[in-house]
Amino acid sequence: MECRKLEITLVSAENLPDVRNLGLMKVYAKVSLKGESRTTVKSSVDYEGETNPRWNFVVDYTISESTVRRPGVNLVVKLMCKRTLGRDRFVGEVKIPVKSLFDLGLKSQKIPSYTVAGTPEGRLNLLYSFSERMLVRKPSGWKTALEAVGFLVLVGGAMLLLGGDSDHDNDGEDDDEEHGEDVHVEEHDGGEDVHVEEHDGDLFYNAR
Repeated sequence: MECRKLEITLVSAENLPDVRNLGLMKVYAKVSLKGESRTTVKSSVDYEGETNPRWNFVVDYTISESTVRRPGVNLVVKLMCKRTLGRDRFVGEVKIPVKSLFDLGLKSQKIPSYTVAGTPEGRLNLLYSFSERMLVRKPSGWKTALEAVGFLVLVGGAMLLLGGDSDHDNDGEDDDEEHGEDVHVEEHDGGEDVHVEEHDGDLFYNAR
């Protein structure tokens, strides 16, 4: 199937509200596609900028060509404040349609800035780039995880291959989300299990 690599660089944020009563703001970002926990990648924590954090953190996704051009598939960036005691605090979030980025061109010519929802004046600055189209072999029956990427995600009928380390949502802002029901676990050649879950009609496969 035809796919493109989407590279996102979280450059910085600015004018975020101080959500701490005591201590310094230590902000990190959680990036996902459609808010699905299986596609979530957590950035490094900024310990110096406080309400104006800077990361220059890069995350890659390989996405099917049909998904790139489909409305309704959002890149979701949740900004969180790290705490030593208690749950990390939600600061705000940005939702960017992947198609809107693609429609602007294969690569950002300047640093786009987006309003951080849930904040009075917060802004998120990022860079993006799409690769040229490439062919990715679809695993037979969607039951074999690709060794190169660790696990495969099928969201709304579109295959997403996650690049980078994943982090399941466990902050207070997401604790009430449904995490789906296990459908089955099958053992495959080489001793690896492929774990299958269903979330509101979407299927997720990951190698354990």
